[in-house]
Amino acid sequence: MTSGAPPASHGGLVADFRRGLDLLDWIIAKVVIVSMAIMVSVIIAQVFTRYALNLSLDWAEEISRLFFVASIFFAIPLGVKRGAHVGIALLTERLPPKLQDAFFRAMNGIAMLLMAVIAYEAAVLTRNQWDEPMSTLEFSVGWFMLPLAVGAAHAFLHLLNGLLSGQPQRQELATE
Repeated sequence: MTSGAPPASHGGLVADFRRGLDLLDWIIAKVVIVSMAIMVSVIIAQVFTRYALNLSLDWAEEISRLFFVASIFFAIPLGVKRGAHVGIALLTERLPPKLQDAFFRAMNGIAMLLMAVIAYEAAVLTRNQWDEPMSTLEFSVGWFMLPLAVGAAHAFLHLLNGLLSGQPQRQELATE
């Protein structure tokens, strides 16, 4: 039978994958918001204690940096989903639609490979540095690498979604 249509289970798997990815995006978006709130709160507390109380929170720099790193690497896949990354479309806009789609899928495949390597290497670094403590806290330095591994794996999933769907529908981003 050569109907050309994908098997019925394929559509269900892709739909389930996209629902799961949407749920992951929702969770990660909340993690980014909490990370940013913690980072800002710690910085405000540090400035207040330093200038108003003449005290310094020795852990504030590491914690604020940790949550800054987390918010950046967790937010990157959310930008990939929306097509918000920097792209130069000078050539691709002039291609026929089918070639644009093929080019988009090929670039997603290459980017998936890159994200897989980054996720793997970040996971290796996380594991290797897990026994090393931060200088002011009894937390592992590996916590700085973990958001990179998670963010790269999450971006990989969005790139896979793009590979499956073809040319993305760019979502409008807030400009205010």
